[in-house]
Amino acid sequence: MSEHPGSRELYDKIANWENCSIPFSKTFGWERWGLLGVLSDYVLNYTKGDIVEIGVCETSIFFTKLSEKYHRKVYHCDIQRSVIENCKTVEGYFSKQNIVFCGSSDNFFKQIKLTPIALGFIDGDHIYEQVKKDFDNLFPYVVKNGYIFLHDTYPPDDTWKIPTKCGTVFQLREELEKRDDIEIFTFLKSAWNVGLTMVRKKQ
Repeated sequence: MSEHPGSRELYDKIANWENCSIPFSKTFGWERWGLLGVLSDYVLNYTKGDIVEIGVCETSIFFTKLSEKYHRKVYHCDIQRSVIENCKTVEGYFSKQNIVFCGSSDNFFKQIKLTPIALGFIDGDHIYEQVKKDFDNLFPYVVKNGYIFLHDTYPPDDTWKIPTKCGTVFQLREELEKRDDIEIFTFLKSAWNVGLTMVRKKQ
C-alpha cells in the first residue's frame, strides 16, 4: 500500500512536537505541584489578568515562572515572615514585579489594591471559616472565566481533618459544588494527593 499524501502532511505537522515551556518539575513530575503548574499555564494562556497566591511555598516558584512567561503580576501573601524572608534569599523565587505581603490574608485584602485576577490559589489557613473568607474576598476580583484553585479539599481519611493537615477546607468544596455561578472540579491526585479543586467563574 502506498503512503497517503494527505496523511503524511497531517502527520508531519502534528508530529513536529513542541519543546514544551510549561513549568513542570523534572524532579517531581506530576507529584506535588505539577498539575497546578500545567493548569495554571493553560489558564494564563487564555485569560487576561494577574495572579494571587495565599500561602507562600513551593507553588510560588511555579507562579513566578508563569508570571515571567506571561508578563503578569503576582501577589503573594503569607503570615510567616521567616518563610518569606527565606524565599527572598534565593534568586528566582520571586521576580521583580511580584508583590509580597507579610501578614494575615484578611489584612492583605484590606491593604492591597488588587488588579483584575485571572488566577487565584488559596493554600493558607486550613479552617473552613478562614478559607471561605479568603475565597469570598478574592472572588470579586476574578475576571469572568478566571479561576481559583483550592488545596487540601479532599482529605484521604478522617485523620487528615485536623488544622495541621487538610483541616476543614473540604467543607468549602462541598458548599461550592452547590453554586450555579461557578463550575468546579476536584483532582484527587497530584498536589500531595489531598485534593486540588479548580473553580471557574462563569461568564
